Amino acid sequence: MRAEAYHPVLRPLEEACRLAKSDWLCLPNPLVGWSREGSLFWKAGVLLRHIALMGRCWRAAAHRHILVREFSTVPLLLVFPLLWPLRKKIYFLIHHNLPWAVRNPVERFGLQGLARLGARWAVLETQEFQGLERFYLPSPRNLVLPLPVAEDCSNVRKTNAPPVIGVAGYYRPEKGMDELLRLLVAHCPDCTVVAGVPNPEAVKIPGVHVVDTATDQAYRRMLAGCDVLVQNSVRESYFYRASGPIADAAACGTAVVVPDFPLLRHQVLFPVPVGEVFRTLEEMPEAVRRAINQVRRGGYDFSAYCTARSAQAVADRLDEFSRGQNG
Repeated sequence: MRAEAYHPVLRPLEEACRLAKSDWLCLPNPLVGWSREGSLFWKAGVLLRHIALMGRCWRAAAHRHILVREFSTVPLLLVFPLLWPLRKKIYFLIHHNLPWAVRNPVERFGLQGLARLGARWAVLETQEFQGLERFYLPSPRNLVLPLPVAEDCSNVRKTNAPPVIGVAGYYRPEKGMDELLRLLVAHCPDCTVVAGVPNPEAVKIPGVHVVDTATDQAYRRMLAGCDVLVQNSVRESYFYRASGPIADAAACGTAVVVPDFPLLRHQVLFPVPVGEVFRTLEEMPEAVRRAINQVRRGGYDFSAYCTARSAQAVADRLDEFSRGQNG
C-alpha cells in the first residue's frame, strides 16, 4: 500500500487541525514498510518512519499541540524517550493499538509503558472503558474526538427500487463475510444483496451481486447505491476500534448496521442515529429491516450527523479541549 493511501478516513483530522484556532498540527505517520506486511523489511520500514517522526515532532515543537495520526506501539516506545521534553503537547491517536494490546502481551507491555512514561492519547468516539486503567483509559488528559466524516455526497439509488443491502471490504472467508452474505440472501429475499470487494473473483455465493471496489471511486459509488451497509466486524479487532466504512457510508446517506461494540455503537448513534446495532447474527436481519424502514421514511438525519462530524466541528472540539487543558 502506498503511504498516501493509508487511513484515508483520517485525513479530515489534518484539515481540522488547520481550522483550529488553538494552534494544532496533525502529523500523519502511515504504518507502511517495504515488502510483504509483517516481514522483517516491513517492520524495519515502520521503525524508520517512527525515527523520522521523532524529527518531525521536534521541527513542529513551536506548535502548542501536535496530533500524531498513527503510531505502532513498540517502535514508538523505542523512540519515545527522545520525545520526553515534548510529551505534554503530543497526542498519539489510538486506532488499532488498543485491540492489539488487549490480546498481545508484547503490545500490552508497550502501550502500558508508553502510558507510564507520560504519553498522551487521542481516542476516537469514547474512552469510557472498564479495566483499561493501566493504559490511562479513561483519563482527563486524553483527547476524545469523533471519527470525522470527509464530505457529504449525493445518493444515487432510486427509492422506488427494491432495497439494496451492501457488504464491503476485502473478501476473506475468515472475516465472517461468507456467513453474513448467506444470512442476508436467506432472510432478505425482497432485497438486492451486494458485495463490494476489491477481489471480486473470490466471492462465489449464489444470489449475491458482486461489485469490484478496487478503486476509491468504485467503492464510494457502491456505498451510495446502497440503502444499508452491514458489517460483521470481528470482536477481537473492532471491540475498541472505530470503523472507517461507517463514516464513508454516512457521508453517502447510507445507513449502517453493525455489531453492538462500544466504539461502533457510539459512532453509529452519536450525535444522531444513522443506523442500527445488533448483538448476535441472529438479530442482524431484523436490525437490517429496521434500518431499511427508517431510510425509506427519511428517519435518519444524515445531514446533522455529517455536520457534527465535519472538519470544522472537530476543530471546535480541539479548541474546547485546548481551553480545558490550559485553563
